[in-house]
Amino acid sequence: MKRLWERLIKDIRDFKIAIAAIILYNVLARSQFHAFCPQLILTGFPCAGCGMTRAVFYILTGQFARGMRLNPAAPLWILFLCWFFYNRYVRGVYQKGTRFWLGLVCVVTLAVYGYRMLYCFPGEPPMVYYRNNLLRKMILERQTIR
Repeated sequence: MKRLWERLIKDIRDFKIAIAAIILYNVLARSQFHAFCPQLILTGFPCAGCGMTRAVFYILTGQFARGMRLNPAAPLWILFLCWFFYNRYVRGVYQKGTRFWLGLVCVVTLAVYGYRMLYCFPGEPPMVYYRNNLLRKMILERQTIR
């Protein structure tokens, strides 16, 4: 158990700048746009990961159907992250297949996203158009100048 905490604290120290940048971005993005997703903020269209955090939360709290409606790729991410963290922090090893499995989960996530954009967009959150996006604001601003 002590080795697990040592590995975790080392990773936090090694990635402290990235962690701080994500926290700062989160605070700024949510305060200005009430959203976290950069693609959503810029274009108004949801990304492949939109709804993922809520989906994982619902699945882990026993609300599987609700989580699957938010993002059907969430169970794959849960399985991958559990496997990764077990190997990284409990066993202290880096599995050779990590990149392969991460790539596979990403490909499936993108395939699910493509399907949802074709057949479910616009629909229920998170598959909705965000009208307060920057691209729309720039286009509207440019039209009022002319």
